[in-house]
Amino acid sequence: MTAKPELEQALDYYRQQYDEIGSRLLRLQRELTQARRDARRHRTIALVVQRLHECANQQEASTESLGETLIAVLVESLGIDCAGLLSWQSAADQCQLEHGLGLTASFTLPLSASPPARAASLNPETLPLAAQAALQRAGLRNWLWIAAPKAGQALLLGSRQLKKSSDDSTLEEADQVIAAAALKVYLGLREQQQTFQALQAAETNYHTLFESAHEAFVVFDVENEALLDANQRTVDLMGCSLTELRRCPLTDWLVSAERIWKRPWLCALAGRPQRFECEIHTATDQRLWVEINLNRIYAGQQRLLLAVVRDVTQRRQSEQQLRHHAFHDALTQLPNRALILESLADAIQQRQQNSGYLFALLFLDLNRFSIINDSLGHSLGDQLLIAISHRLHRCLRPEDIIARLGGDEFVILLNELRQPDDAVACAERLERALISPFALDCHEIYTSASIGIVLADDRYSEPEAMLRDADIAMYQAKKRDAPYQRYALFDPVMHVRALQIMELEHDLRHAVERQEFVVYYQPIVQFDNGQLKGFEALVRWRHPERGLVPPNDFIPIAEETLLILPIGHLVLAEACRQSVEWAQRYTAAPTISVNLSSRQFTVTDLSGEINQLVRQHGCNPALLALEITESAILEDTEAAQANLRRLHHQGFQLSMDDFGTGYSSLSYLHQYPFDILKIDRSFVQSLGQDVSKTKIINTIITLARTLGMLVVAEGVETWEQAEHLAALGCDFGQGYYYSRPVEATAAEALMNDPHWLRETR
Repeated sequence: MTAKPELEQALDYYRQQYDEIGSRLLRLQRELTQARRDARRHRTIALVVQRLHECANQQEASTESLGETLIAVLVESLGIDCAGLLSWQSAADQCQLEHGLGLTASFTLPLSASPPARAASLNPETLPLAAQAALQRAGLRNWLWIAAPKAGQALLLGSRQLKKSSDDSTLEEADQVIAAAALKVYLGLREQQQTFQALQAAETNYHTLFESAHEAFVVFDVENEALLDANQRTVDLMGCSLTELRRCPLTDWLVSAERIWKRPWLCALAGRPQRFECEIHTATDQRLWVEINLNRIYAGQQRLLLAVVRDVTQRRQSEQQLRHHAFHDALTQLPNRALILESLADAIQQRQQNSGYLFALLFLDLNRFSIINDSLGHSLGDQLLIAISHRLHRCLRPEDIIARLGGDEFVILLNELRQPDDAVACAERLERALISPFALDCHEIYTSASIGIVLADDRYSEPEAMLRDADIAMYQAKKRDAPYQRYALFDPVMHVRALQIMELEHDLRHAVERQEFVVYYQPIVQFDNGQLKGFEALVRWRHPERGLVPPNDFIPIAEETLLILPIGHLVLAEACRQSVEWAQRYTAAPTISVNLSSRQFTVTDLSGEINQLVRQHGCNPALLALEITESAILEDTEAAQANLRRLHHQGFQLSMDDFGTGYSSLSYLHQYPFDILKIDRSFVQSLGQDVSKTKIINTIITLARTLGMLVVAEGVETWEQAEHLAALGCDFGQGYYYSRPVEATAAEALMNDPHWLRETR
């Protein structure tokens, strides 16, 4: 009885030991299996990492080859027949196969933008039903899904065969770590590779842009102020190799380097981009204008400056040409009005800063240039202006400036004068330079000039005012009759006079509209019998405020402004009317002489205008004597001949006024149908005092007799002059000795009084 319990106890003990050993063996087997799995997993992960790194380190590696390597190594190491690397197509809510083995290229997996991170065939419910159905259609019975949602990538591993052993059935659980690690390594290497490729692409793009840029690119080392790199355009621009560029200091290439380069360099280093233009030397001894854009850049911790250099030489040359055209006369290439005013403003400013600075402005106008231009043609006139500009320029110093304002007007700025007389000396030098004739196209052309001079004065603050006063002085010089020394120094009185003339011109225009002009008559007396031969019609201006304005004050203005045309028409019309009235009242009707201006003679159809007035008033042409000055004829000899012949044929008496004061009287006189010669008052006033003037008068009278003309002496003021003229055989006299010009009623009183002529004898 006792032995049995002991045996049972022993059996229980051994059974317990056996069970414990069995449990230990089972646990050991499981641990060994897990160890084998862990070792396999580690080997697989190591293999994946090794293969991926080897692929990534290949020279021609790409993200595509990296993905293909990932799939291949997983299929090989895990012993599966299907693997795929997928990416999300968020717009279509699906995953598209990028790289795979055992899957068709068109394989897609319907998934939203937020798929599960892990899934397996043991628990497929974590995937949407549509995705499960797609896996079934692909024939995958055992599969594993690992996703990296942030990267938009996932791994699908699987097999189309059922696992035979229980160990194999846990592929999804055992290999999740492998798949997750493989995907993580792949994504890391892919990102690294993409970054490297981006850097390579950026570097390639940089070098492509750097070398193919149209502008020159230069990189400078800030610390050493040395050239680090430059593109081919820089080498071409500078005409030397990159090595030579690096060898020379930067400032050797720049003109005025210290003045131009230092400030932009410092500003660019401070982070303020700079743009400026400067001139550079090239290795081929050229000087080029370049535009430089300077910017600070970094290469790691190294500060650099990038200079983008553009050749702007052609643009600068074009701008210089445009400036030249804008500030120079196209014909003579001299400075024009704009440039001389700019230079004059500089001179005025210099005097304001230094009261001892002396300069002068000369305004030069060619005399009778319009006659040369009209008679010989504008082309020859242009040649003459060019030749004159050259001759004048040779008379000046290097610091002086000559400009052409236009037409025949030149302005000369004399800088840095020692004394005021230097300006006068220059004017005389210019006059002498124009004495010699100009030989142009077989023509020998003589010309002269009138010069106005303005000396520097503190009252001038604007260049236009100084130019205006020089112009005024020039007009004063033009009025002088002397052939030489036709220059005038400006005096403030001239400006006052010019303002008066301008005001007078304004009033003159209104006077024509308001008919403020009246005709006065001065008697013409026959010497041999003392009888009244006729009257000269003389226009007077009855100004509402100034009273009677002398003819010498307004006739020149009227000539210049062409107001002489309506004034002359008025005088002709009044003379015709008065002639008809006197012809009706007096048996021996007096002749009325009317002056014709040069403007009337050349601008209008003179003969047609006079004939119309004669017909309008019913006037007898024989009672009108038309007076023409010699200068008016010389302005256009052919037109003058035609006009005079028509008027003579129509029955008018023709008289040459101021005879003897012109240039070619004797040579031209016989060509014109004149009836009367009028001796100028300048000869009559010297009668009896200047023997030469007496001889001239005698010659004129003899010439008139030869040509069958009558002679009228103007400006007879004394009994002695009248007696002397009568003794020389002069026909008629006119002047204050007989009567001043009077109104028509006073002229009639003279005709009605038979005694006034006796009183003058």
